[in-house]
Amino acid sequence: VGAIASADMKNSGVAASLTTAQAILESAWGKSELTKTSNALFGIKATKDWKGKTLTRKTTEYEDGKKVQVEAEFRAYDTWEDSVKDHSAFLKKYKRYAKVIGETDYKEACNAVAAAGYASDPEYAKKLIELIETYELYNYDLGAEDKKYYRVQAGAYRRKEGADLMAEKIKKTGHKDVFVRMINGLYKVQAGAYTDRKNAEKTEKKLK
Repeated sequence: VGAIASADMKNSGVAASLTTAQAILESAWGKSELTKTSNALFGIKATKDWKGKTLTRKTTEYEDGKKVQVEAEFRAYDTWEDSVKDHSAFLKKYKRYAKVIGETDYKEACNAVAAAGYASDPEYAKKLIELIETYELYNYDLGAEDKKYYRVQAGAYRRKEGADLMAEKIKKTGHKDVFVRMINGLYKVQAGAYTDRKNAEKTEKKLK
């Protein structure tokens, strides 16, 4: 799914890490009945305006903080590629997801999609972020982003602990967009994502 999401990100602006984490969470690592029978990775419900295939299944919802089982009609697809493409189209269609589109900070993207009401689970954003960081899904964002953005390199480490410490140190200076990513065998600390090279150079000077 990661490779599919990375390719999709170039056209949709939806972070591949977010798409992949949602696919993992919603499909139970591709093992859910909905995914196996209809290639539906994201559990998007079929509303009246949906013209494609559908499948009715029971699902878990949260009402007043409690889990309940309800029956719902979901969108169905021929392939995982179709599911990923429709997921992005779904997010782009509704204004409530506007903050998700084009967001390069995976944490912000996760919080935005949760705040917009994608899922009723109150821990939804936290679960997505944990998946991204545990399995380093942010690496899937690199292929789509590197040609569009200038990133400030703030250090490279063999151990993730060292990179994390540097990232936290930078955040304390006021920088919010700080990432730790595995690139070519090293944990690299990157700050910011700029379309203007001059802005990236300004940030680089501040960090020295």
